[in-house]
Amino acid sequence: MGDFVSVSLLTGYIKNILGAEELLHDIKLVGEVSGLRCSGPHAYFTLKDENAQIACNCFSYAKTYLPKNGESVCLFGGVDFYPPGGKLSFNCKKIEPLGKGLLALQLEQLKKKLAEAGYFDERHKKPIPKYPKNVCVLTAKTGAVIRDIVSTIRKKNNILDIDVVDVKVQGQFAENTIITALDMVDKLGYDVIIIARGGGSMEDLMPFNSERLVYKIFDCKTPIISAVGHETDFTLCDFVADRRVPTPTAGGELVGYDVAELKNTLAAYCDLYKKQLNNRLQNAELQLISAVKTVINKLSVNIATSEGRLKNLSASLGNIFKVKCLEGEHCVNKIMARIDANNPIRILGQGYSKLYGEDGFATDIDKVNIGENITILTQGGKIGAEVKNKTAINK
Repeated sequence: MGDFVSVSLLTGYIKNILGAEELLHDIKLVGEVSGLRCSGPHAYFTLKDENAQIACNCFSYAKTYLPKNGESVCLFGGVDFYPPGGKLSFNCKKIEPLGKGLLALQLEQLKKKLAEAGYFDERHKKPIPKYPKNVCVLTAKTGAVIRDIVSTIRKKNNILDIDVVDVKVQGQFAENTIITALDMVDKLGYDVIIIARGGGSMEDLMPFNSERLVYKIFDCKTPIISAVGHETDFTLCDFVADRRVPTPTAGGELVGYDVAELKNTLAAYCDLYKKQLNNRLQNAELQLISAVKTVINKLSVNIATSEGRLKNLSASLGNIFKVKCLEGEHCVNKIMARIDANNPIRILGQGYSKLYGEDGFATDIDKVNIGENITILTQGGKIGAEVKNKTAINK
């Protein structure tokens, strides 16, 4: 046999095992209450069914529901072992009547199922328009909810179109009327839909925990706001909607943007854009003036350069023209001198004469005959004569 084990060691070991086992914590335990007694703020009783029983403790029972002997309840808590008394017990943090407890359990199971299927994932959420033009509210037309929503919106916004579709918000027909109305308004092109009702018991809010309603909201193309119950109330409608608000009034505040503030914001943006535009125009004007000055400076330099080139070219052409004129004048003088030298009148002035016979200008003695009448052209006039004789000169 091995070493002896003390009672303290054994009970401590048992307590550690029970404390480390996660399945023994956060349990929903169902059974019938027996032997209920209260000691100060704490309640002690046995919870049993037809085959077994377990001791239960509820510390600070004033914070939860206190059952009666023989009542079926649902306990929320975990298993505990108390070594000094060697007693295994169930410590419950919350007690609910069995009907309500089962309802909560079923709802929790449905929520887990839908969450695991991705119906509550943020990636599926559609953004709520910041400045919607029209909104449709699904709620009871005669209730205080719609008055709260409309009055909240109209405090700051008188341009948003608000349509109301009357639906039942509790009772056996509420689920179908909400789903039917939602299917209809989703096709009408609203910017946003608000599903709203005031607070109530879990049973009152059950239409908004409908699995069919979750599917319908998930399939809607229009962004949906869930404004169901009070701030502490949560329904499956809240989890699947694109936005959950704690109260119907908060839903009105979300969509009812402040028109005056928007106008001021737009005016501020207009002033800002105007200033920016003026700055850009001034900068553009300065850039244009600078560019024009640069162009003018470049043109001035080019004009001065061209003017210098033109002056040089003009001077060169003037010099060339002068040289050509002198050359031309020299040629003309040479020609004139040659013409003058060959002028017949000038030759006649030197004592020479020209002889014309009957056949015309006689350039040779053989061109005239003795006895022929001739004309002699000399300086100052003509002389008529008759050829008496002619003598040849040896060449």
